[in-house]
Amino acid sequence: MNLIIMCIFAYFLGSIPNAVWVGKVFKKIDVREHGSKNAGSTNAARVLGAKLGILVLILDVLKGVIPTYLALGINTLGNMTGIAGIDPIIIGIVAILGHTFSIFLKFKGGKGVATTLGVFLVLAPKAILFLFIIFFVLFAVFRYVSLSSIVSAACLPFFIYFIYKNIPLTVVSLILALVIIVKHRSNIQRLINGTENKFKVTKDGEK
Repeated sequence: MNLIIMCIFAYFLGSIPNAVWVGKVFKKIDVREHGSKNAGSTNAARVLGAKLGILVLILDVLKGVIPTYLALGINTLGNMTGIAGIDPIIIGIVAILGHTFSIFLKFKGGKGVATTLGVFLVLAPKAILFLFIIFFVLFAVFRYVSLSSIVSAACLPFFIYFIYKNIPLTVVSLILALVIIVKHRSNIQRLINGTENKFKVTKDGEK
């Protein structure tokens, strides 16, 4: 019963379309009608401006952090008391699925990068540190958020395996990395064609 409750909580929290409601509340626009039309933090920053984009990013990361951290705490408590715990990996996956297939957006959503980041900040923080370095170096050189995200996602299972030697977590991270890469298939095609837009945002968003 605890697992079911936590899965429901994780899914609905993950499903909250932060980019959409932040755009509507602060700018009276729907980000899905502008820019790349994606309900994620990158498009939010491009359309709404840097400050609101950062707000959306933080909220999307927290959608992964909060349920995974709660599940980890419950699992730890269960190990101490003998009560059945909850696998934080499962809860993290459900939160990511909520973000990617939001019930509030007719089972559409973002590409899952920020929420996946939140989940692995809890489960594999050392691996995320290395991914931060890779992401920002690539972004500084090429200015493509999509390229930086794709390469970082592809590297995630390797870092988890070599740092933690955790096979189940490595397998899960590999599957999630593949999902993120597939969700970026249109970006990959534009990168190949040389038509992908480099990240650029004004103070107040698109003009």
